[in-house]
Amino acid sequence: MSRRSDIVTDHAVVRYLERVYGVDVKSLKRRIELVTREGRDQGANAVNSGGVHYVLSKSGKVTTLYGCNDTVSRRGQRWRARHK
Repeated sequence: MSRRSDIVTDHAVVRYLERVYGVDVKSLKRRIELVTREGRDQGANAVNSGGVHYVLSKSGKVTTLYGCNDTVSRRGQRWRARHK
């Protein structure tokens, strides 16, 4: 009989990043809110900013898609360079 592996949730990963690596999740949420505010106020269903595509739902949720046209933002490029 095979043993099922544990399932790691996105929530667990976020908390791990927050507690182990010191990622400030609240600041990231505020940043995304600020970047998407104008689009949400105008009733847009998506916002492109800094090479990132944000999908805005009618319920107010924001989904972040990685890069527009497969480009990486300058922030992403710097992060990748530091973590090679």
